[in-house]
Amino acid sequence: MKLIFASLPLLLAVAASAADRELVRVNGTPIRESEVVERLLKRYGQQTVNEMIDDLLLRQAAVDRGITADDAEIERRLAKLQAQFGSRELFLSQLEQAGSSLSKVKEQLAEEIVRERLVIQAENLSVTDAEVRKAFEERKAKLGRQEAVHLRHILVATEPEAEKIVAQLKAGADFTKLAREKSLAASGKSAGGDYGFVPHGMLPAEIDTVAFAMKPGEIRIVPGERGFHILQVLARRPAQPATFDQVKDDLRATLLSEKIKAAAPEYMTSLRAKANIKTVPPPAP
Repeated sequence: MKLIFASLPLLLAVAASAADRELVRVNGTPIRESEVVERLLKRYGQQTVNEMIDDLLLRQAAVDRGITADDAEIERRLAKLQAQFGSRELFLSQLEQAGSSLSKVKEQLAEEIVRERLVIQAENLSVTDAEVRKAFEERKAKLGRQEAVHLRHILVATEPEAEKIVAQLKAGADFTKLAREKSLAASGKSAGGDYGFVPHGMLPAEIDTVAFAMKPGEIRIVPGERGFHILQVLARRPAQPATFDQVKDDLRATLLSEKIKAAAPEYMTSLRAKANIKTVPPPAP
């Protein structure tokens, strides 16, 4: 039986005793780091502790059963995730905007794989061929390749700068060269601003709407939160219905994921029931 110690009062005591510093002053009155931490702990602390207990129980169960995430499966899922964005460049650009990174995504995928394999093994989950065929018939209208545009992109800080670059492009300047020299987006440096074919809905809303209204060869400027986006559509690719053979493997994986999601709460409850979770009192003043 595993021992797990949990205490919100202890966390509050630790926060209060930690080295303090001023974060901001409002009309001369400071707001200190300890005040922020204490408020966050009171508001979200117990929820966070419960989530950490569940994470620890799952890690312990995975170790007990010898379940790990292999590199091949991590890379397979990473490639599938990247494909949703149309290109590696757009994927990396979106990660950068979200404050994430490739290494963080791989860590998250590894945790996801271990949890899924744990529930599959513990609950003896599987998907039959008949279930896959039935799901295809029910969902085929939503399956298949989405409409996409081949998009190039340059991000700059000001509208005059964007207008100057557009004038250069219309005069015959090389888009790739300008993107590498001028773009503030990561994709500008890594791929000359070329996102490849991007499916509908994968771009920020203000860019997606404009890009899918453009004709091949057209160039437009779109204002956004980070600056001014220069878009050029090179080609359009229509949507294409899927065949059963094209999607059966992905559909099987989707159905298995749905079963895992449905079974996970009950499995988590069983792990908690077997665990020795002990609340630790705060230290004496």
